[in-house]
Amino acid sequence: MADSGQARSAADSVTRARDIDRAQVSTVLDAAYAEGQLGAQEYHDRAARAGTARTLGELERLTADLQSPAVFGGQAAIERKRFGRRHSGEYPARTRARDIDRARTTAALDSARADGQLDADEHTAFTELASEARTLGDLSTLVAELQQRPAAPVKPKARNTFRIATIAAVAVVGIGCFVWTVRGDEPAPAVAAADAINYNAAPPLVIPTPKLTTLVGFVQFRDDYRVKFGDTLVDEAVLHDEHASAVRRAPENPNWTADYGYRGGFARSSSQITTRKRDAIDIDLAHVNAEALGAALTNAAATVRVPNGAVTHFRIANDSWVGRPGITIFVRNEVAQSGHFVLALSGEVLKTYPYEG
Repeated sequence: MADSGQARSAADSVTRARDIDRAQVSTVLDAAYAEGQLGAQEYHDRAARAGTARTLGELERLTADLQSPAVFGGQAAIERKRFGRRHSGEYPARTRARDIDRARTTAALDSARADGQLDADEHTAFTELASEARTLGDLSTLVAELQQRPAAPVKPKARNTFRIATIAAVAVVGIGCFVWTVRGDEPAPAVAAADAINYNAAPPLVIPTPKLTTLVGFVQFRDDYRVKFGDTLVDEAVLHDEHASAVRRAPENPNWTADYGYRGGFARSSSQITTRKRDAIDIDLAHVNAEALGAALTNAAATVRVPNGAVTHFRIANDSWVGRPGITIFVRNEVAQSGHFVLALSGEVLKTYPYEG
């Protein structure tokens, strides 16, 4: 049987993927991002790879470290596609943690502080680590010595192979536009009382995220940044239309830096940290003249003479091109004509690199 299983696994790794297979994996990645298992950059990287995957083995690797997602709206659990592998019991330690896993660990730490298992310093340090934890193993280490620990997430039992139960993934223009549905002939499993949520208590409030390459988008990014970190200091920030990234001092040590992705909210891009560059300086987003930046973004194509151009992204950093903090705005059109220019934080144009057509 082992030889048969290994043979099937080897066959799966080279079997060609269908569009529906790529769509299903993209759907799982969408859910994993929404649940906090993936940071913004990881999500975009994996989604792009899912769209170009040629084999089932390539698709399997994109979801191998993810928990099976739950359907939005509190419906039944959905299996993650495992391409013929059985999966039950607890997830391995390298499996990505969800926001709810981090919240449960934080609640356990709060209880441990209240009943005297942790002192104030330990509680503060462990809580910060829990909020940044990327894997279930990271979280379990933080509560390993406590008397009351949150239950480890359990994989849903596989019902069939080569399908994600109860998902209908409908491919439309591009990757990631899919419809979630639940089979009516299978009742939803009972929800534990501690996790029960009344989804009918109030109608959902949907607040669209503006394009980040606009004045309104930048202001929202800056406001969300202040709420998340308590200040507006960055080493570097890069804003695209629908997502952004930021580098700032790591909470573990001010001599280190940590990367964060943003897509309506901030998440640590990886658990890795790097030594902060000696010439790095704190750039205060509050010092950016938002109105001047908005005007520069609106007129960017004309500034760099790119016909029918649009802003692809802009970068706020201590720029070696101008010898001080600046905002570099990049413009491109559909035929790859491009240019860029640099603003001071106060809004004046410092340097222009127009399209030379």
